[in-house]
Amino acid sequence: MHPLWETAASESDSVDTIDGNSDSNNSIEGKEMEHATDEHGATLLVSLEDGRMSASVQPTFLSVCPVPGDSQLFYIRLQTSHYSFSIKRSCVARNGSSFYQLRSILKSHHPYLTMPSLPMLPSIWLCSYHTISLKLATFLSNVVAKSELLSNKALHLFLQTELSMEKIKDNLEGKRDDEVLVPKNKIVKDDRNNAKEGFGALFGNVN
Repeated sequence: MHPLWETAASESDSVDTIDGNSDSNNSIEGKEMEHATDEHGATLLVSLEDGRMSASVQPTFLSVCPVPGDSQLFYIRLQTSHYSFSIKRSCVARNGSSFYQLRSILKSHHPYLTMPSLPMLPSIWLCSYHTISLKLATFLSNVVAKSELLSNKALHLFLQTELSMEKIKDNLEGKRDDEVLVPKNKIVKDDRNNAKEGFGALFGNVN
C-alpha cells in the first residue's frame, strides 16, 4: 500500500483531499476513501500547542477510516500546519494491531506518562467500523496532543511513512535512521545558475 502524500497547495482545502495527483486511479481511490470516511470513518479536531509567539493557531485534523475491501487495514489521514510535522497533509494505511504496537512502543519509552488507552484488541472487532475508527482516531488524537509523545520519532514514522512496525522499532534502537521526507516531486527546484549569471538573473538587467 503506497502512501498518498502531501496535497498540492493548489488543490482543495477540504480535509478529505488526499493527493495532488490527477491520475484516475488516485481519483477513484480518493472517492472510495471519502465514502468510507462518511459512512464508517471518524475525523477529529486536535488542539496542538505552538510555543512560537508569531505562530497563528491553525486546526489539525486527524481521520481514521477502513480501507475499502480490506477489513484489517485503516487509512490514517493527517492535515496540519504544526511545525513538528514534515508533511502537512498525508495518508498512510495501517492494520489494526499496529495501533497497539505503537502504544506499546510509546509506553516503553515514556514509562512515567499516562498513556492514552485503547480497548482490548479482541473486543474491538465486535464493534462497527465507525466505532472502531472513532476509537482509533481518539487514541491517536490523544497521543498527538501530548507534547512529550509528539516529539517521539516513532509517532511520526507511524503517521507519515509506510515503514513496518519492526523498522520503526529499529529506528528507536539505533539500527536504522529513517526520516519523514517530502517527496522530491513536491520540492521546488531552483535552476538558476547565480555563479554564472550574477545579479542580473536575480533582479533583471539594469540598462
